[in-house]
Amino acid sequence: MSKRARIGMAMFLIADGVFFFLLILASIYFRDAGSGKLHLAGSSIYTAILLASALAMWRAASGSRAWIAVTIALGVVFLAGQGSESISLIRSGMTMSQSLFGTTFFTLSAMFGLQMVIAIAALAILPAAVRVVGMYWYFLAAVWVAIFAATYARSAL
Repeated sequence: MSKRARIGMAMFLIADGVFFFLLILASIYFRDAGSGKLHLAGSSIYTAILLASALAMWRAASGSRAWIAVTIALGVVFLAGQGSESISLIRSGMTMSQSLFGTTFFTLSAMFGLQMVIAIAALAILPAAVRVVGMYWYFLAAVWVAIFAATYARSAL
């Protein structure tokens, strides 16, 4: 991986980190009764799947196409789980227009989901750039842990 690619990715991750940090702060600030509708158990399972994908990504850094495929598959399972939860939350009455927490929560989860889609696509299209994409993947896993702790785990308290 070239030094320029690492520096470019690091700069992007710093900017993206600030973006997610501010969205997480907003979701904490606007916490209300609607946050009690979050599904801690299901999201815990999908969080474990995302963390397993980070381990698979670490293994994929060797250039193994099998580990790249495992990483992609686990990422897709995570996205499917989070999409399913979003649909469930909407059906239970939690929407973007229902409250400021709903607005920040759905914005945060949608932006995270979009970035997971981008990471999956980059890994599928650019398997030779697995180390640079890996930096992004690890970053997203860390961001999700922060999102999970700030929204799901706090809703259980």
